[in-house]
Amino acid sequence: MTDWQDIHDWTDLRAVRAALAAGADPDRVLGGHMAPLHSAACSGSAEVLAELLTAARGVDQPDAAGRTPLWHAVRNWDREKASALIAAGADPWRPREADGRSPGELAWWTPLADLVAGVPGAREPSPGERAAQRAADELIAAFDAEEGEYQDWGCVAFVAGRSVPEVVAALGGDIVATIGEDEDEDEDEDEDEDEDGDGEAGGAADYADVLLEEEGRVLVGAAPGGVVLQQFDGIAIHGEEVLAPLSRGTVAVSVFDHPDAFIHPSIARDGAMCPCQEVMLDPERGDPEEAWRYRFGDGGHPSGWTARALAMAAAVTGVAVDGGPRWIGRPGSSVILLPERLRD
Repeated sequence: MTDWQDIHDWTDLRAVRAALAAGADPDRVLGGHMAPLHSAACSGSAEVLAELLTAARGVDQPDAAGRTPLWHAVRNWDREKASALIAAGADPWRPREADGRSPGELAWWTPLADLVAGVPGAREPSPGERAAQRAADELIAAFDAEEGEYQDWGCVAFVAGRSVPEVVAALGGDIVATIGEDEDEDEDEDEDEDEDGDGEAGGAADYADVLLEEEGRVLVGAAPGGVVLQQFDGIAIHGEEVLAPLSRGTVAVSVFDHPDAFIHPSIARDGAMCPCQEVMLDPERGDPEEAWRYRFGDGGHPSGWTARALAMAAAVTGVAVDGGPRWIGRPGSSVILLPERLRD
């Protein structure tokens, strides 16, 4: 064997050694995407990475997206691999051609910051940058589900600077319910149900049931800085036909939350859809700067992907929700029935 085509497991040290012994080029870019060092740094073992470092010449060779092996190690918070790459000559502050970012810049916001501090070319974050990252991490934590449990938010959209009546008028829907209108009566009923074991603790009405009564229902609630929308039985508010008109003169961001699907925020500015990468992947050129701050593509951070997407959406729009209890579905929120043309 003189190539890497039979290597599918980058933790298989014996297979990697056999490939090197047979003359496989450790610097060859595989499939037009990345070299063996990238694969080992991203999804292999530290032992395989160390073996490849004995033969590889391009320790800072970029992959198709301009990321070095050290970039991949940093994104996974892998101290052992990052240390080995730096010891082999990898430059933490080598800027990526696409956007000027470097592994060192990303490492500041991970437990690996000490590996890149003091290295030639290092640039420490300013107090303002540190404060902004702390605030972002706090908002992510507020949206994160307790103990890693999945919380189904359905489809959620944030619209900056709009009122509930403005959004309802823009959608052209009919108001069919108002959350909390009969709150005292609902609480009495819930208390009776709780005694039978059928109601929710504390007498809180389940607004989700109201949304699920009929296809095409959307919750529209006021929040400081704008409006929050939610839909459980479809993703109409995630699409261009709804989001783009709502964004005219402002910005709107939608997040479709699904445990078995990629979480790909939709962003619209002044009536036009804008690019935004999936939350599990590194942001690309044209994506909002907030995607980096809210840890898109950060494989080592313990927070959930949905929490990061929701926090980024709130930050981009400036809609001030804290992720705490009843941040959505608050009393006074309207439930509208979308026009037939806007339903999924």
